[in-house]
This record gives sequence, C-alpha cells and structure tokens, in this order.
Amino acid sequence: MSDRILVCLPDGRWLALDRETFDAGLAAGASLMNPSRPAAQATASSKLMSAEEMADATGVPSSWYASQARERRIPFRKIGRYVRFDYTEVLSSDAFNRRAIPAGQMNCTGHRDRKASASA
Repeated sequence: MSDRILVCLPDGRWLALDRETFDAGLAAGASLMNPSRPAAQATASSKLMSAEEMADATGVPSSWYASQARERRIPFRKIGRYVRFDYTEVLSSDAFNRRAIPAGQMNCTGHRDRKASASA
C-alpha cells in the first residue's frame, strides 16, 4: 500500500494524494514563490509577539515593553486594543540597544546591573 497524504481544504473537504503527487505539488508551489523572499523567512520575521512573549524571549520585563510603546520609543503594532511587537524590529531599535548594560557595569544612575550584584 502506498503512502497517502490527507490535505484538508479550506471548504472542509479532504484531498488524498500519493507521496509522489504531493511532493510534486510542493515543488511546484515552491517554484511559484518569490525566490528573493522564502515563505519560512517571511513568517518568522512577521510574527508579532505580546509584551509577555517578548519578556520570555529577551529577559527584559514586560512592563518595559509596555512603557516604551506608550512613549513611542520602540516599534509596535496596535491591533484593536492589543499591542504587539516584531522581535527583530525591537531588537534593532535604539531604545532596546541603549537599555542593554553589560553584566557588572554601572548604568547612568551609578547602579550596578541587578544580575551582577545578585551573584556577587
């Protein structure tokens, strides 16, 4: 028995393809895509994250993202009442790069980085 791939169509119907037909369809679809911008790269860079997700990804408190967005210092998107951030845009912003203090160094108010002072 050959491999069958089941694909759910948007209207709720199912499509059953053998492995060769499915692979040929994938190859044809890939050739139709814009080669300068692969689909996987486009979705990874356009994923919008909440302040909590950004905090988990970067270690910066979510309250910092909220306050910086309110003050329009970092790039954000407003979707209805929700504020979302593009990870790559925020990491390349000036406000985010100014916030980063190497461990053990003093910031502009003369305080040491909390992580460095907790471990010392």
